[in-house]
Amino acid sequence: METQPTTSSPWLVRDPIFVYLAALVASIAGLVIAGVAGFIDLDDFAGDDQLPRVIMVAAAAQFGAMYLGLKWLSSRKGTGDLKEDFHLHVSGSDFPFFLYGIGLLFVSGLALAGILAALDIEQPTQEVVEAAQSADNFGEKIVIVLVIAVLAPILEEMLFRGALLDALKARMSLNGAIWTTGVVFGLVHLADPATLVLVPALIGLGVILGFVRERGGGSLSRPILMHMGFNAVTAFFLVFSL
Repeated sequence: METQPTTSSPWLVRDPIFVYLAALVASIAGLVIAGVAGFIDLDDFAGDDQLPRVIMVAAAAQFGAMYLGLKWLSSRKGTGDLKEDFHLHVSGSDFPFFLYGIGLLFVSGLALAGILAALDIEQPTQEVVEAAQSADNFGEKIVIVLVIAVLAPILEEMLFRGALLDALKARMSLNGAIWTTGVVFGLVHLADPATLVLVPALIGLGVILGFVRERGGGSLSRPILMHMGFNAVTAFFLVFSL
């Protein structure tokens, strides 16, 4: 693969960083507002009965702010068309990548399970999964499943394999940009401490998605579909348990 920067980008590296940090601040602000409104109990913030609502509020605020931030970038520095600025072009040949994402999850899951068993480490459960499992309300479960299977893949790919990868490609080798994006993608998931042992797998996923985008002509549709497939198995089992 080409190892020299060959493309310009309207984004600076600080642009996606700013969007991500603004989204984190928005998630915290959303939780505070929800607490003041009485939707969640801040005194029992970590309780199992609170977790579904905490995750819903945080995700809605974070991904809502992420979307608005990307839209702001598009209007300020791009063409104003999200589809064009973030390479959201879909063709019929892209859809098998959803199945490839499912396969990648099973392969990485088996490998991770073997490593954790060999090291005698208990497999962690991410907070968003715990939230769906502990939710008693059908609507809460559906919202959390949509976050896992739809919102996260679309907006994370637009941010990481879209804005960040484009910004890095203009400033370093293509391979370096893909690997850097993958590492950042894995590390930002440490916002949930349960993902610590999953970080290598998430970095690997991020790197693979970067190469998938570049080998697919630059469109984000393949990494989005693959990311959806990767997350879909978890979402399926959560739906099955409703």
